[in-house]
Amino acid sequence: MDADASDPTRVVIAGDIGGTRSRLVLAPLGGGVRAEAEGPGANLRSSGSAALDHLADTVAAVLEDGRHELGDGIEVAAVSLGISGAGPARAHEVAAAVGERLARLGIPEDRLLVTDDLHTAFLAGGVGDDGLLVLAGTGAVAVRFQQREAVARRDGMGWLLGDIGSAVWLGRRTLQAVAADLDGRGRRTHLTEQVADMLDLDLRDGLLPPSPTGDPRQDLIRALDEHLPAGAPAALGRFARLPGTVPEDPAAREILDTAVRHVMDTVRALDPEGGLPVVLAGSVLATPGPIHDEITTGLEADGRSFTTASSGLPGALLLAREKAGENRG
Repeated sequence: MDADASDPTRVVIAGDIGGTRSRLVLAPLGGGVRAEAEGPGANLRSSGSAALDHLADTVAAVLEDGRHELGDGIEVAAVSLGISGAGPARAHEVAAAVGERLARLGIPEDRLLVTDDLHTAFLAGGVGDDGLLVLAGTGAVAVRFQQREAVARRDGMGWLLGDIGSAVWLGRRTLQAVAADLDGRGRRTHLTEQVADMLDLDLRDGLLPPSPTGDPRQDLIRALDEHLPAGAPAALGRFARLPGTVPEDPAAREILDTAVRHVMDTVRALDPEGGLPVVLAGSVLATPGPIHDEITTGLEADGRSFTTASSGLPGALLLAREKAGENRG
């Protein structure tokens, strides 16, 4: 039944905003999710300068679906967005930019809570207020939380400076291994055939289909120029799954081992005593495969408790409901 215009239905909007994909939900204060929307990622560092415009479009879409479900008489009591890249270095900038865009949709800035996707992913794990988050999606970072506050972290420094084990890192390492293979300065690897299949190229002999340039190395460069938009390194993540499809290949094995070793070393450094629960999050760590499987085996061997958060939405929704309660009070 449509809400009476004189008695609007108060709703909250929660978002899990990654570097590759944005997911938003809308729910009445006292009920379950009634509308959902997906859109492009919105990490300013890896998704390009138009990222926040796309995010505003996705918020508008979930609002429209919410009105379709609940009637036009809805009032947005709070919006909570866990945004990749909205950490301390750019938090105020991102919050101001998002607030300006949502104000155009009729959402007052004082009803907006912008945090990074690390807080929402950790809360989505349901382990309480203290623990470790290890996230590897488009980017990669590990954080120790105490009373919901990030008190220590490793990595999360972006694709140029770190993000070891992330989808972008895996994709870049994969392409580097292929380039070294083709150039004769690295070992032969099955990753070359895997990348060639994705790009519809013959990177070995350049015969089927005929080489566009006469040199498979140049064919690779040309294809990547066409498939990887300038200024949006998140697109490198499309190659991230390839090492896991040929784990017996020495070059792929080296990439996988580096990622797994990095995660385990990071967990042990952030929690030497091993007493804190671990939340695994992000597409790389929350999806079954060699990296996820080997890391969970390592955590079990260390006697650590862990859980997997497939999405930060439950954490963002929790924060949105809390924010709505503050606004009402």
